[in-house]
Amino acid sequence: MGNETPHRVTGYYVAFPVIPEDSVENNSFMRNIAKNEDWPPLATATPRDMYEGTVKMLMEYGATCVEHLEHLEDTKEEAKTFENVVDPLLTEEYEVNYAFQTLLLKMLTDWPDSSKLLLNADLHHITVMCARDNSEKLTNAAFQDAIKELYEKKDGLNEWQLRLLEWYILELKASGYDKKDEKTRKLMGSWSRFIDEYRTKYITNVMATNDQNTFVVTDKAVLKDAPSHVLQNLAINSQKWEAGPWRGHMAPKSLLPFLKYCSDRQLRAGAWEKWISKASFEHDFYNNSINIEELRHNNDGLAKTLGYASVSEHRLANKMASSPDTVRSFIQALERRIRPVFMDRMEAWRDFAQQKLFMSGDLLPHDLFYVCPKEAEAHYDVNTLNLMNHFPFWPTFNNATTLLNQLFNIEFTDITNSGLERAHPDAKIFSVKDNKDGTHLGRLYLDPYARENKHSGWNTLLARTAAPERGLDKIVYLIGSVVPPVHDAPSLLHYEQLQDFLFQLGKVVQLLVSRSPYRDISIPWAPFYASDWDAADMFPVFCQFFVTKPGLLQALSSPDYKSSAPLSYEQAECASLALSRGTLFDTYRTLFWADFDLTLFEMEERKQKFWLDLYREMHKEYFPWRMHRNDYQPCSFMPIFARQPYMSMYYRKLWSEMLALDIHETFRLEGDEPTTGQRLKTAVLERGAGDVAKELYRRFQGRDPSVGPICDFYDPPPFTEDQQQTAT
Repeated sequence: MGNETPHRVTGYYVAFPVIPEDSVENNSFMRNIAKNEDWPPLATATPRDMYEGTVKMLMEYGATCVEHLEHLEDTKEEAKTFENVVDPLLTEEYEVNYAFQTLLLKMLTDWPDSSKLLLNADLHHITVMCARDNSEKLTNAAFQDAIKELYEKKDGLNEWQLRLLEWYILELKASGYDKKDEKTRKLMGSWSRFIDEYRTKYITNVMATNDQNTFVVTDKAVLKDAPSHVLQNLAINSQKWEAGPWRGHMAPKSLLPFLKYCSDRQLRAGAWEKWISKASFEHDFYNNSINIEELRHNNDGLAKTLGYASVSEHRLANKMASSPDTVRSFIQALERRIRPVFMDRMEAWRDFAQQKLFMSGDLLPHDLFYVCPKEAEAHYDVNTLNLMNHFPFWPTFNNATTLLNQLFNIEFTDITNSGLERAHPDAKIFSVKDNKDGTHLGRLYLDPYARENKHSGWNTLLARTAAPERGLDKIVYLIGSVVPPVHDAPSLLHYEQLQDFLFQLGKVVQLLVSRSPYRDISIPWAPFYASDWDAADMFPVFCQFFVTKPGLLQALSSPDYKSSAPLSYEQAECASLALSRGTLFDTYRTLFWADFDLTLFEMEERKQKFWLDLYREMHKEYFPWRMHRNDYQPCSFMPIFARQPYMSMYYRKLWSEMLALDIHETFRLEGDEPTTGQRLKTAVLERGAGDVAKELYRRFQGRDPSVGPICDFYDPPPFTEDQQQTAT
């Protein structure tokens, strides 16, 4: 409460939460869900009704959960069934999760409170509340014993029920919820308490230094190659993003675009120096060095208490990669192929920078963010700003869904004018059908444009799964952040946003096609320990790589909206090659961080290596330039240290690319796109997380994943098979 802690505690105040008075009688949002209405009241329900109604439903679910778990303790073993152990909770979870996801959509796209700080606080509190209530059952001994008994007997259970029980058991084991002896539970509680404490300190220090340094650009010529969505992101006044001024500050969504598009080398150098020294020894009060070591120590202690040799072994136990050894082999295979290419490309970047950009001296990281994509575009004579003219949003959406229909027999039909409510007029609604058997897969709500009261980038939410017994279909929400049409010009997609859009559209298809009746196993969800979410982005990344395939990029395009000239295959090929070439530096950095992440947490004894010593050694091994004396970047590298389930998981971006490119190679080799697409849909997408990802992938490919296609993507062989045949 902010009061000073007394020297001697003489008593406690217990503050009970305020329980909303909302009910189905006075709250239209709750009434809509309770009556199993076909569509949510996105326009007619007030923001207050939606927020208070969701809070009330969460509280009621918490009470139901407690009562049900108490009832289980008195239920005899022979009387326990899936229907009376799990179903009573799933029934109410269905409604609560539907309310929560719909509230998220409303808060992120059409919320009256314009204060981002207050909005984030409200989002945080209700998200934590929802997550806590959903996981409460797994901590209960009676529920644990019941699901284990059901899983062992398997009487009358279908495959989805068995898989859900298996997922529950894996999650409670990996989380340590099944530990019964008091000593172990106390030890786990101690480790977890310190993990939360130092994780909070780590995040707080990073956030506190985000706005300590800003870099302002007043001359638009310095950002002349920046697309509209980047200018809008960097603009100090979002309403005057075209005129400026623009500002980069110490947050990834601001700084990385700033480094990529700012032509002022001195500004980039200053921004990079401040970025790599954030929350480090350069800040006495906000230094995260000790927090990193404490996080390593306590996570290692927790992992060993749970029976694992290291943090990495714990995190990877239920993942597709399955072990640190597999990830190590994967990283080494990529490193052997990509490192020589990177070293060779450094010369090309240096020559380009000297001859075309008039930059003297050696190139440093703050240069490569800018130079690498510029060199790739010049190498293939591609102007990415002009390329945007071929990708107006709605025609591109239509082309993309047509392409998905050709590959996977999935049809999108616009039903916006059917009278369904929308939170904003910009949104459209689509009905999605599997043309193979005529199955209705669900509906998609798509809100594509950025606007003042919209607080989200690209995001995809599973509103609800299909519930035939309720007469309800599946609903998926897709939130975009495309710059809206300006004057007579349509909303155009820069290649970065085209990739974001394709990724999210892949996620939409992934969610809609999954036949799982249960949300928890619809797809592998991060950051659950029981889910193999290193493979969760396989299909979204497969769709994202459409931009690197000339034929697919051409199919996505429209005639230039100014000249009406179509995008030729030769132009599409040059654009695809330029986009592929321009990613090398980013991929190599990802490889470095994946290696550092794995190496740091696969140590069975933390004292083997101080984090900074390891960082310096690996930096020297990976990069040809001398490390900056103030480079302490792990002190602010939140993707690794901010959330404990993500430790040792940074490899997943490259892992997803490996799987996606391997699938693209299978399409190419088989040469029968509808047949291959149907097999992928049946073997992998329809199963969702109904089986482990490794087994699903084997059913599709008939083998384990191959690292060859991703190596060939970043290190193209001198001649492809087709080129060799042509040459002969």
